Amino acid sequence: MTLSTNFFRKILNSVSPHASVTRRLLLRRPVPRRSLHARVGPIAAIAGGAAGVTGLAAYLSQTPSSTASGNDDASILVPQIRPLKKDDETGKARVDSPVKVLDVAAATELLRQGQQSKLFELGNGQRGRCDVLRFASNHPVEDEYSIGTGAGTGGSPWTFWGVYDGHAGWATSSVLRDTLIPFVSDALSQLPASASSSQISQTITRAFLDLDDRINDIALSTMNDPSASPGSATVLSAIAPALSGSCALLAAYDPLRSTLRVACVGDSRAVLGRRDGSSAYATVPLSADQTGKNPAEHARLTALHPDEPKMLDRDSGRLLGLAVTRAFGDHRWKWAHDAIAEAQQKHWGTAPRPKSRTPPYLTAEPAIEETRVGPGDFLIMASDGFWDHVGSEDAVACVARWVQARRAGVPTDALQYRPREGGVKQGGEGWWLEEDKYATWRATPEFFVAEDENAATHLVKNAFGGSRRGLFCGVMSTYPPMSRNVRDDITVQVIFFGDV
Repeated sequence: MTLSTNFFRKILNSVSPHASVTRRLLLRRPVPRRSLHARVGPIAAIAGGAAGVTGLAAYLSQTPSSTASGNDDASILVPQIRPLKKDDETGKARVDSPVKVLDVAAATELLRQGQQSKLFELGNGQRGRCDVLRFASNHPVEDEYSIGTGAGTGGSPWTFWGVYDGHAGWATSSVLRDTLIPFVSDALSQLPASASSSQISQTITRAFLDLDDRINDIALSTMNDPSASPGSATVLSAIAPALSGSCALLAAYDPLRSTLRVACVGDSRAVLGRRDGSSAYATVPLSADQTGKNPAEHARLTALHPDEPKMLDRDSGRLLGLAVTRAFGDHRWKWAHDAIAEAQQKHWGTAPRPKSRTPPYLTAEPAIEETRVGPGDFLIMASDGFWDHVGSEDAVACVARWVQARRAGVPTDALQYRPREGGVKQGGEGWWLEEDKYATWRATPEFFVAEDENAATHLVKNAFGGSRRGLFCGVMSTYPPMSRNVRDDITVQVIFFGDV
């Protein structure tokens, strides 16, 4: 065995603090194997009669744990295995699952990790509030959201909220998170303060389409560059936002006119809870799900592609396999066949849709709704993962329950709040696995609880089971990729146009 210079340095340091001269002579160059024994003699002499130096050297050379103490050598040593754990009662070997069993408190704590609350100017000297929660199922998460104040018509400050439900990847929704509101704000700021509602809607529509065009233009131009080589990292980066796809739900609030506009692409949904003068709230839809099940969308696509009867699936509402009829990105529903094939063959893209004949099938043109809002009103914006379990009217009723509990001073900490025994539903009552293996259940008012300070968290907790604690803990305990059989990525924003 060849002993290293570091080995001799350790021996010298352990033997005598006064051996600096000899130590310098000894460590001046590596020790040749043939003179190894000759080098031991001086070390023993330096010790000044200290017995057992040779034994110390042998011990240090044969026990890594000794040399690892107090230095970095331990990082390169193979670790000792852990002892096998056995069950105290049965004596059998224990195999512990890495998946945690969550109780209500732990599940609530996990849910709350993604919550936020923001304030915004209402324009009348008062402030509104926005509660947000995003909870992932995919890894990486494909849902994104954005909130911001920017220039509106005439340069006056507007407040914007966006929910972006990505699919087939996260790149498109990430682009929308960073870019859609700036695109819309920049376009609106070029309009005069006196712009009409139709001018504003047209400008928002143009901004949506311009952004989608840029996503696809950048992808195609980079891919078609003569210098682009197959599998190029530059091309892969440029085409990513076009290969994946995303819905977009954008709300824009004009404080000077107390006017709210909602622009929808896809099946994320916006619902207004309008106070009707009492403690009750009316449900006002501000978007319609854009799928093949929507008669208006079915008629629009059939008119554009009259000779393709198999384009839309009547039962599922899917467009050549896609769940929505409008979206950003999604090159396979927009590009020519040859371009899709090139992206597949040279840059690891996906194959063209087998029944695609006359693209483009998808558009990022939004449907826009406009309404005035006032104190007491609130807006719910959410990706379809939330609406899979909650109806629009029940969602409004759920927020109304939260408002009432807040005003009544009901405890809003799940770690302290203990609902009455009769209000706790154990087990999986009312939910099951469908043929496609996706779990389905409905969140209805009889199972609602009010335990959270954040209204978006309150909505999602009730969407996941509410007082059905077994369901709630089970839904929260699922993990990727199995969690996609139970829940989708979920993003919820609750916007209050007044004090709460």
